[in-house]
Amino acid sequence: QPVNFYIYADAWDLQSSLVNPDIWTGGQAFPDYGSIMIGIEVDNLDWGERTVAHELGHLVIGQLVYGPFGWIPTWLSEGIAMNAEGELTENFQDSLDSAVSNDALFSVRSIASSFPSDSDEAILCYAESHSIVKFLIDNYGSENFLNLLDLFKEGITDDEALEQIYGFDTDGLNRYWRTSLGLEPEPSSTPI
Repeated sequence: QPVNFYIYADAWDLQSSLVNPDIWTGGQAFPDYGSIMIGIEVDNLDWGERTVAHELGHLVIGQLVYGPFGWIPTWLSEGIAMNAEGELTENFQDSLDSAVSNDALFSVRSIASSFPSDSDEAILCYAESHSIVKFLIDNYGSENFLNLLDLFKEGITDDEALEQIYGFDTDGLNRYWRTSLGLEPEPSSTPI
């Protein structure tokens, strides 16, 4: 479907046009309306290009799961959008690496509905989402991943969808993903 882009001079101008945005919001997709709003500064076009890919990822997923029951967990939506950007940039990768080395990851279940408003914690959640989606595709294939999205279109819960496609629920995904990062299945401490 056609996409309408609304480009603002910077994040502040964008945030001024939104209702209750997080302080780190630099772009937002509205799949139901085929629209994307982004604040791109002239001297930050590299970031702008990545953000366009990110928000287009949201629109494509929105169209794939569109329907009266279409919903996907935040980690999945943001993970797909982050993978649309390509490899993680240094600040996201550093955040993920630090959380892995300190065993301070958010659980998959804790980032299913929303991300924290704190920008450092949000960066970690975006990086984790990228890692989780990459884990699923790399270990179980693209076809299974697309089948997972089809189930969400039918209105199935995230636990049921993961069980049907992969044989584990959200907590199981958390265990297998953590193990793939070299961590114990359960955290040694709970992140702040």
